[in-house]
Amino acid sequence: MEDTIIYLIRHAETVDENGIRNTNEDSQMINEKEILSVHGEEQSRRLSENIELNNIDVIWSSSYTRAKATAKYIANTNNLPINLDSNLSERKLGNLEELGEFMKDKSTRDPSQEQLLDREFKTSDGESAEDTKQRMTKFFDRILKEYEGKKIAVISHRRFNKIFLIKLV
Repeated sequence: MEDTIIYLIRHAETVDENGIRNTNEDSQMINEKEILSVHGEEQSRRLSENIELNNIDVIWSSSYTRAKATAKYIANTNNLPINLDSNLSERKLGNLEELGEFMKDKSTRDPSQEQLLDREFKTSDGESAEDTKQRMTKFFDRILKEYEGKKIAVISHRRFNKIFLIKLV
């Protein structure tokens, strides 16, 4: 039996859109629609030329625009469709006021980093790091069974990779 290989890939560089981030429903939608920068498009194209990513059996991506835009080059190189799964989405940080209260006496200015340290904290409309880990684990458990012995590319987000890699260590 061949080994199952998963390439966990973070989307390429995005266009800076005035720092609007995952703070409420409106900015959540903006976050989901962020596009790649010109440099990000070039990063994605070069990534698809990596010999390791030739002959991939299946491609999975977050439904966020920047992840799909990164995946499209790998899909084109391998002549494969891009499979989307909501379990690959970036963690929703949630309500701006509640998040600000949480961050008031924190040493860093990065809410995502602080929420990694406090794995159970979440705002009323957000997710905790633990919630995110649970949905990612569900996704990976399923694809490891379904694609045993295959080469799988998974395109997602930086925080996603950090949370999931915690489980692997």
